[in-house]
Amino acid sequence: MVVTRGPSIVDFIFFLFFAGVAINVISGIVNGGNDFSRSLDEAASPLGKGVSVVQVSVALNVPRRDSPTSILTYLNRLSRTASTDSRVGISNLVSQVALELIRQKPYIFAANTEYKHFRDNDEKKATRYFNNVAVAERGKFEREGTNKYGGVDYSTSTGSKSSDQQGFSAQATSAVVTILIEIDGDETKLPQINNISDLQRALTTIATDVKVDDCLRSAEVLWTPEDPDDVLSDKDVIVDYPKLRSV
Repeated sequence: MVVTRGPSIVDFIFFLFFAGVAINVISGIVNGGNDFSRSLDEAASPLGKGVSVVQVSVALNVPRRDSPTSILTYLNRLSRTASTDSRVGISNLVSQVALELIRQKPYIFAANTEYKHFRDNDEKKATRYFNNVAVAERGKFEREGTNKYGGVDYSTSTGSKSSDQQGFSAQATSAVVTILIEIDGDETKLPQINNISDLQRALTTIATDVKVDDCLRSAEVLWTPEDPDDVLSDKDVIVDYPKLRSV
């Protein structure tokens, strides 16, 4: 299956940690009948009232993409071992990616955050908004190299090496990683990015809040490039992610 072609970058990887949480929150049933929905009559969540949709995008330099410590190697390895069939697994994965981005701080050159809050009676609007943002981000990609949903891999790539066999070439490249979450409350408000300290606070907030009780509703993690022969230039980053700000 081919998705909408991106404006200038080809063969991206899309790593979807949607993982059934959005659907299971709507149905209120997951893991043998546990109710993950939150009644509007209940008290506010530990993170406050309403629902927030939060996004952070980070651009990094990757001097050697096949290095064991590069962000691309890390995400490639995580895509093979990720548990996406439970809320705990998803929250742990989102937290791990946020923490790894903090560790990659010396290589970060641009970032951006987005935040939108919805009141308790606008929960359906929050989910709709989350889905709209997710579709817009996915629309930048020519194909979904890795697409995990509820623990199942729905990748659209064919005729290529498996994730276990596929290695990265050694050339340098830029990379962009995006975390998008829908979460209970109004406390996961990220600062506007003006410097690396702002970004570190934003990533720390995400890494912490996604593990608070059952507050995380939905999450997606996306990155590019995935194909070992693709190189993402600084110009590509500027064209395709115009909201990113230098740090």
